[in-house]
Amino acid sequence: MKRLTNQRGIAAVEFLTVLPLLLFILLAVAEFGQAFITFNVLNKQAQNGIRYATSAIQGTASYDQIANETNIKNMVVYGKVTPNFDDESSVKNLTTNNVTVDHSNGYVTISINYNYIPIIDFIPTSLDLEFPLNTSVVMRTLP
Repeated sequence: MKRLTNQRGIAAVEFLTVLPLLLFILLAVAEFGQAFITFNVLNKQAQNGIRYATSAIQGTASYDQIANETNIKNMVVYGKVTPNFDDESSVKNLTTNNVTVDHSNGYVTISINYNYIPIIDFIPTSLDLEFPLNTSVVMRTLP
């Protein structure tokens, strides 16, 4: 009976030694999920922008034209051509400066170069935790 009393708090001690590892794994899974969602949102925004770039010029006299580049960038970032002053992008810190539009040789390419800032950025560290999330979409403008 004396042996059981010596083992009384061992489960709590084991749990406390494993808890930091479990929390780290939980944060890593959450961070990866958030980065994956952000990448998918960026990719969808680029697709919407390229769809606008090629379809907003319907009814024009010639092929191989795209919409106004500023309007395309606004469509990618804000989801509309003329954003209001207080409109925010669906991805934090994404601006029209992160978007490039290239129209050449019968193709239009929209690229987004975005630096992802992790959720766990609140943890004080000397490491730079940002990493690039880049996506690109190409569509043909000639028939």
